[in-house]
Amino acid sequence: MMKVVPGLFENLRKMQIFSSLDNAEIGEVVDKIVVRNYRKDEVILWEGDTNSYIYLVLSGRVKVVQAAEDGKEIIRAIHAAGDSFGELSLLDCEASPAEFVAIEETSAAIINKENFLTIIRTQEKVLDNLIQMFCKKLRYSWERVQLVNFKNSEQRVNMIFQQLSATHGEPVEEGTLLNIRLTHQTLASMTGLCRETVTRTLDALKKDKCIKVLRRDKKVILLPGFLKQGLAS
Repeated sequence: MMKVVPGLFENLRKMQIFSSLDNAEIGEVVDKIVVRNYRKDEVILWEGDTNSYIYLVLSGRVKVVQAAEDGKEIIRAIHAAGDSFGELSLLDCEASPAEFVAIEETSAAIINKENFLTIIRTQEKVLDNLIQMFCKKLRYSWERVQLVNFKNSEQRVNMIFQQLSATHGEPVEEGTLLNIRLTHQTLASMTGLCRETVTRTLDALKKDKCIKVLRRDKKVILLPGFLKQGLAS
């Protein structure tokens, strides 16, 4: 019998991993799901832990973090509604390579390993989508390796904006809205720069009319000037 969770069916339909399924097939997935809620700053999955679930973000945001040698936090990615995580350590039975922490109150649908393996063995479309997702994440990882080779702070910030545009970008009248809250400290943790350098870089981009920062919710709009300089794909 299908679990009654408001909006769950439609949320799953919008996720890449299940986007190819019809209503009956999504219904079979829903029967294998448990929905859990996480508080702000709650660790969902610890780095080094073994993992028995795939997590599908329904609402909220989750940061993927590792600790640098100096103890500073490095943000490897930020997952929002529609994203998934935990697949790698679930499938290869190795320890989680990073820590996953709720940035705000977050709701996630989780599927245990046995049920997830049943889904990908019986639903070829899910397996195909999973492979595409792994390819996208691998390309993202290559870009992050390239990022650390940039000595110029503006190049680092621009690359992060490019990546966020692909995952969180929404067209608006002024340009492309990065629909994710970005504090200066968050950008510093994502780029490996200090907070003061990020502030100066953003000020320069604003002065050049490349970006606009919405002070109320800390979101960024990439303006036409950003595109003209070839800084976004």
